[in-house]
Amino acid sequence: MSFVVGPFVALCDICQKPCLATVHGSYLEPDDENGPERYLRLASCQECGRGILLTQGVEETMDSRELTPPAVAWPDTTGSVGARVPAPLRREYEQARTCYQARAYTAVAVMVRRTLEGVCAEEGVKRRTLRQSLDTLQEDGKIDKRLVEWAAELRVLGNEGAHYTGSQVSPEDARDALNLAQAFLDYMYTFSTQFEEFKSRRAKRHRKES
Repeated sequence: MSFVVGPFVALCDICQKPCLATVHGSYLEPDDENGPERYLRLASCQECGRGILLTQGVEETMDSRELTPPAVAWPDTTGSVGARVPAPLRREYEQARTCYQARAYTAVAVMVRRTLEGVCAEEGVKRRTLRQSLDTLQEDGKIDKRLVEWAAELRVLGNEGAHYTGSQVSPEDARDALNLAQAFLDYMYTFSTQFEEFKSRRAKRHRKES
């Protein structure tokens, strides 16, 4: 596995630019109901001295265990998604966050679009276009009209990022894309699941009382 042990380049929230950071210690967070296994590394910016928390996920393969590329978990310039989001979608979203931290804003838009495509694939929907797939999710009752509108805007932004037009995706659009993608994933896989579990518990309680 590729561990980050020496100085590495990270986007410092104080310096507002990529800086060298020094690792001071690490901790292996176990795989449990709160989330998947990952390595946390405490570091500091070599320019301003402020603390940085680096995270690397652990991926199981047929022959080995591999670490995902390092990403800054704190200070948290963009939100992370819940542990109930399927691992392939978390990887796509985390790559989008990594692009944002590297200030590759056009790449953020492309990765967010890939995340939407991944949601459709995870739900077994594959139409000719992404918009048609999203409409199918709505028809199946898996997402509501507002989420379709969010996803449609993210899809258009992703299209703009994927094609050479001479213009770049702005930092504000990239950040909004990440925030909307986070909300989309958490609605699909965290909040909806929690609501169904809530209804199930109430139904069981009512059956026992009746």
